[in-house]
Amino acid sequence: MGFVRSYFFTGVLALTLSVAGSASSASWSDKVTAGEAAPQGASLVAGSRGVSYELRGGAKLEFSQGAEFAFEPSLHLKLRKPADPETITRAIHLAHGRVDVTVPSLRDPTAVMIRGPGKLSAIAKEGRLTFIADGERTTAAARIGDMLIGLGNDWKPLRAGTARTLSAEDPAATPRLILAPPKVSADAKLLVVRGSEEAHVATSWSPLTGAAQYDVTLTRTGATSKTVSHQVLPASSLALGGLTPGSYALVVAAIDKQGLVGGVSEACTLRVIGVEAPAGATTSVEGAVIIGRDQRVSLVGAENLEAAYGSSPLFLGAPSTLGLAHGSATTIRLRAPGTTEEAVVHLEPQGLRANVHIGPRAAKWPLDRVAIAIDLYDTSGRPVPEDAPIEATVTVNLTKVPVTWERSGRTLRATLSAGTPPGPWVVRTEVRDSHGELIGRDHLEVAPMEHRSGVVAAR
Repeated sequence: MGFVRSYFFTGVLALTLSVAGSASSASWSDKVTAGEAAPQGASLVAGSRGVSYELRGGAKLEFSQGAEFAFEPSLHLKLRKPADPETITRAIHLAHGRVDVTVPSLRDPTAVMIRGPGKLSAIAKEGRLTFIADGERTTAAARIGDMLIGLGNDWKPLRAGTARTLSAEDPAATPRLILAPPKVSADAKLLVVRGSEEAHVATSWSPLTGAAQYDVTLTRTGATSKTVSHQVLPASSLALGGLTPGSYALVVAAIDKQGLVGGVSEACTLRVIGVEAPAGATTSVEGAVIIGRDQRVSLVGAENLEAAYGSSPLFLGAPSTLGLAHGSATTIRLRAPGTTEEAVVHLEPQGLRANVHIGPRAAKWPLDRVAIAIDLYDTSGRPVPEDAPIEATVTVNLTKVPVTWERSGRTLRATLSAGTPPGPWVVRTEVRDSHGELIGRDHLEVAPMEHRSGVVAAR
């Protein structure tokens, strides 16, 4: 401890002199890089966006909104080895608010001293320091690099990742760890919305021992970054809504009971893809976009994504528009490169479609009767006429077999006679419209009675 004190002997004298002197504004060589501050007596008060300075010597100061502060005469302190020259140290008195101090790693850096309204002061030689004065307590936190902290004239090192708070409850300002960054997750990171719809996603983060609240920021990323929302919450989850097509980043930091914000989480990235349908398109109950055979939908916010069709494992760059493959129902899977989470776009052609079912699914011949049901529906939502022209074909082991269809409204039913040995048999039904386009199908494997393993049919 004497080692540290010896370095600060001249510094303490200089500090005593500086406190006795009058506060001043920033030096003419200091530069305001963001925000603004207005004079208030001998102090400055940061504006609604706070104020940031780049000081002569390279140090950067970021004051919070409404922070009250004053620049004091610079000091010359022994902050390094006894034989080394004194370090020029910029002195700032923070009466209220928060300041983040960043001192770059230089061969001959200019240090920064922050003096609070009470007995607590801190010096940043290099790295990043947070200093908070809120009237009831004063906090100094070494975020990056080791700092020096003074409680009155008692100066000690403040290790990176630790903080001390001077308050009535803790007059010794006991050192503590800065809260670690939470781990943030979302139930979906890639979402699809149609037309004017907005996306909703549930997010959560790991609760941290010692956290009283969580600082949560959602930013819309891209060419121009914009904060969408900023909230301070007691819970470790948040339901996000109103997300329009684009890219987003959610970051969370825990706040301890002394009001110190901990480490910021890695960004949880979210991507919302918009599907804009052409005139006359509709949406099915299942969420498919129903379009004409020559129409295409546009993708919004799908830049740099990959796309695959159907169950294909081959992903290529996602196009800006999508259409029906060969005029039939089409499924397009989208994902970000290097990831596995997928968002799906379903397209269906306008017109007549068929849901085909063959059962029972574990049928055996000659015991079971195999029933075939065809439910017709119009993708545009119009009623299906009784005389809608279709062709339904039934085959057993690729051999076409005649059946008698009974029609009731939009449903056709038929019963298939048992096949002859040896089996097994594959029963297929295909339905085509008046243009010969396939609009529905199903198949079933039927096992013979003597086949003990019981083959179960599958689509």
